[in-house]
Amino acid sequence: MNMDRAISILGVNRTRDNDLRPMVKALGLHSWLNTPEDWERRRAAQYVLRRWKAYCAEHDRRRSTRHRT
Repeated sequence: MNMDRAISILGVNRTRDNDLRPMVKALGLHSWLNTPEDWERRRAAQYVLRRWKAYCAEHDRRRSTRHRT
């Protein structure tokens, strides 16, 4: 997993405490019901939570380049 892959799965407009942490917890509760896409989302969210500053920096970079046109 890398940051670009995680962002392509999750998007860039996520919050840490009100969005990603509850999602990781919910996907872990009944993991036998998860689809492969759910597992990928859970891995991406865990990756981003461990690298939150890099995720925020990438979000800011993408937002600033999007509005420069």
